[in-house]
Amino acid sequence: MPWRETPAELERARAEQPVLIGSPSGRLCGIYTPAAPDAPRAGVCVVLLTSPRSHRNRMWVEGARRLATLGFSAMRFDLHGTGDSEGETAFRNPNQPYREDLVAVLRHLGAAFGERRFAVSGVCFDARTALSAFEDCADSIVGLLFIAAPLMELETLVQAASERKGWGHLMHALRKPSNWKSMVRPERWRHAGLVLSRMVRRSVPGGNAAELPLSPGFRRDFDALVRSRSRALFLYGREDSEYESFRVAERELFPRLDAATRARLEVEVWPGRIHGCTEMNRQRESFERGVTWLARLHPSVAAAETARR
Repeated sequence: MPWRETPAELERARAEQPVLIGSPSGRLCGIYTPAAPDAPRAGVCVVLLTSPRSHRNRMWVEGARRLATLGFSAMRFDLHGTGDSEGETAFRNPNQPYREDLVAVLRHLGAAFGERRFAVSGVCFDARTALSAFEDCADSIVGLLFIAAPLMELETLVQAASERKGWGHLMHALRKPSNWKSMVRPERWRHAGLVLSRMVRRSVPGGNAAELPLSPGFRRDFDALVRSRSRALFLYGREDSEYESFRVAERELFPRLDAATRARLEVEVWPGRIHGCTEMNRQRESFERGVTWLARLHPSVAAAETARR
């Protein structure tokens, strides 16, 4: 356990309730942490998307209980096909987020616990799932914590990764018989042609390949976020492979926002990496930043910030 619970956090642990939620992909299992009764109420339920629901080193167990001591309620749950939830286990494509799972959870929280306002949080695939909920529930979401998620189609990401490996990697790949066997498929020839043409253009002085396109799904969900009144924090590490796609969004999407919208959509890019499972100290730092940012959604904190401005 990475932290020693305070007496207040232990009280929130004892108050937690297991929850079973029906969804189109199977019954979902979660844990609801009610807000501390003696804390000023935030009127916001923080939904923490992570796989499994405890996350590494139980960080979001700590996060849920810490936020509950500040007056937030919290929900963490297993997406279908993971942990204790039902449903088929499958490869998770960030461009096919589990929106129906999250929407089912938000609606259940409203029906069972009277929750009406939410903040959603996730890393990578879970961040894309959190963003996708704006398509259905934009009016009830007041905050989005979006950490280190890729924003392009998988084929585009593979193409970009291949380009970064350079000519040496290409020559090594051409010497492997297994790669030639895969070329019987027409789509492999198309992919190889795209990669080779972009590498050639990049190697020519002054040459520059066309900008890699953002996923249409991300664009749609980002537009829904923009139309909402929600605040958001986009957090990346400069050396995260996922940051390459976010740089495209920074150039293409953010400059088009009006001043009021841009003010509520924050962007932080840290040195080094954030995404990954080996840098535990950096994970702890990003966790602390996320909890701190979510805590700012409390009406009393927001009022104090407005007064200072």
